[in-house]
Amino acid sequence: MFVKTLYSCGKINLGLWVLGREKNGYHQIFTLYHKISLCDEIEIKEGSLKVETNTGIPQQENLVYKGLILFSQETGIKPEISVYIKKKIPTGAGLGGGSSNLATVLKEVNALYGFPLSEDDLSYLVGSISSDAPFFLKKASSAIGKGRGDILKEINLPSMKFTLIVPSVEASTKRVYSALREFDTTFPSEEELIEYISEGRTEKLRNTLGEIACELYPEIGEVLRFLKFLGKKPLVSGSGSAVFYIGEPCSFVEKGAKLRRWKLFKVESWYGV
Repeated sequence: MFVKTLYSCGKINLGLWVLGREKNGYHQIFTLYHKISLCDEIEIKEGSLKVETNTGIPQQENLVYKGLILFSQETGIKPEISVYIKKKIPTGAGLGGGSSNLATVLKEVNALYGFPLSEDDLSYLVGSISSDAPFFLKKASSAIGKGRGDILKEINLPSMKFTLIVPSVEASTKRVYSALREFDTTFPSEEELIEYISEGRTEKLRNTLGEIACELYPEIGEVLRFLKFLGKKPLVSGSGSAVFYIGEPCSFVEKGAKLRRWKLFKVESWYGV
């Protein structure tokens, strides 16, 4: 019987600017994606089509299941596979876990059935379900994202270590976007963005969605203020709730997170297995 284990990494946004809103309701953004070593473990094996997780996400709501159904509709191939996802990436944290699962599984299934979809077609398919998903199809660990985040330019950044803190609240991307009233008129060039990150100058960066998330979810703002008080330069990832900074945690960060029952992860840049 065919059985394969895949690793589906998370991401952080090393800056995110919302530039405007299209007539169709989607928002135009400028962001820098970066893969991190916090991964979900996925087992694929032969069997009737089924998608399960250790966290009990309903199959009909799972992005992987939606992707497999769309893959079947587009190719005429019904994948005879059973998927089990051991989730380690927190949900509702702006870390792209569901999007990564979608891209990882669909890339493997497309290969398994002889590549019926081209690279561009596969990217379009997963992007129609999640704007972040096309990034996880790329080999590079970092990419500039434009448009809805799905127009990508792969870039090289130095390997970095990060401290990631996730409070006990799940942020709704839809709610955060709905609360936007103003858009960014200025944002760094690609060259400036790469220079800032390479030199660890995150204080020059911002996350429009993260600022809104802090207003809507006080727990996220508390994490941000706590880290700033300790002299760190934190940023919110995506629409939250995860907050991170470049570097390893000191004892004060570890004790503070434990006291407040925040999840703390020590992660680094991810380049695949």
